[in-house]
Amino acid sequence: MLTTNKPCIRQLSQLTFRRFISINQSSIPTTPQNEPDLTKTTTIPANIREAQELTSYRSLETPEFTALNTPPSIISINTPPSVPIHIRRGSLLSIYGLHEISTLESVRSSLEFPMFWKRLMYGGYVSGYQKLISTTPFSVLVSSLSRNDHAKKGGNKSFANLILDGTTDWAVLERNAIQVYCGNSLVLGMYRIPNFISKKLSKKITASGGGGGGKRDKTGLFSWFKSGYCLISGRGKVGLVGNGSVYNLNLNENEEILINKENLLAISVNGPYDLQNCIVKYEFPVSNALQGDVTAPIKKPVLLEPTTWGQVVYRTRQVGNWLLDSWKLIQKYTIGIKSTSYNYLVGNQEFVKVIGPRNLLLQSNTQSGTYLPPIRRRSIETVIPSNTEQTTTTPVTKSSNDYLNYVTIEKGKGAVFKSTPDFSETVKNIANK
Repeated sequence: MLTTNKPCIRQLSQLTFRRFISINQSSIPTTPQNEPDLTKTTTIPANIREAQELTSYRSLETPEFTALNTPPSIISINTPPSVPIHIRRGSLLSIYGLHEISTLESVRSSLEFPMFWKRLMYGGYVSGYQKLISTTPFSVLVSSLSRNDHAKKGGNKSFANLILDGTTDWAVLERNAIQVYCGNSLVLGMYRIPNFISKKLSKKITASGGGGGGKRDKTGLFSWFKSGYCLISGRGKVGLVGNGSVYNLNLNENEEILINKENLLAISVNGPYDLQNCIVKYEFPVSNALQGDVTAPIKKPVLLEPTTWGQVVYRTRQVGNWLLDSWKLIQKYTIGIKSTSYNYLVGNQEFVKVIGPRNLLLQSNTQSGTYLPPIRRRSIETVIPSNTEQTTTTPVTKSSNDYLNYVTIEKGKGAVFKSTPDFSETVKNIANK
């Protein structure tokens, strides 16, 4: 017979169970699946100090020029797609900013010689430019020195960036100043440097009291070895290089400045024929002692009685006046040579006067004054300063007594070291004792 114990079941139903669960944070970091694995070939930018970081832009509408270093000797250019960039041959340092290595094939390069015949005719030189264009954005580094233009003899050069918006043109007077330029609507032209100033400027100078009596003065820029300049117009960006440092100077209306023409890098103009409206050659005035008394007052003739002595005096004065007129005529034609030679000896023959309103770019050094001679290896004697005392060393002749030594054991003294000129003689003396 089966029996059940109901109170036992009631006791089991009243039992409760407790489970303790502890949650601990793991000390091992977990890497998400979508993050790339860390490599040992790169580091964070914070670990690189004292070096400017180059960044590339993926979406651009216009080229961006960024000058690097102080003074700026390198320029970084970010170029949008389908915009050509022209770089002077031998000055390209690097092409970067590409997303993949395979996109290098999209960058096309070609060599061009813009304005070949005009540059050869006006300046006697030819400049080659490397044209780069791509269907994807890319960036380049351009140096201010070119390996193909004997850069070692040009000294240090620095960049100056120009942004042309179509309202102002620039006349570049230095033949090798245009280092890089880009822009689909940028126009470069070669024109002849005017030898004389315009009639408008001549009338303005005459009205101000500094004219040459209706004679048109020279601009001071023309030379048979340098008879042309490059005119930049349109819309785009240009990177100019100058010898030494490049400075910007702004002239207001009717302001004037004297500049050495060798230091004038570029000037703002309005068209190809505006250069003759703002520049005139300047020569420092020569002292009165150098010029002499050219404008002597003319004396009224004096009537003499027709006597024999009077005829002699009259003829003598006629000869004297003829000699004086001849001397004045010689002085009149030689005063220009005197002033020119004076300015050449003093060093003032290269100055021009610029009349505002204009924007000027000046370079601190000139092409002829930046030659750096090669450093030659010097001998040790030339390195020693002349004021240091040089001690003369005399050769020391050593005798056998200095390096032939022997030792003997004596009673009460122990080991005794002595020197001898001859071992054989010393051995005999010791043996006889």
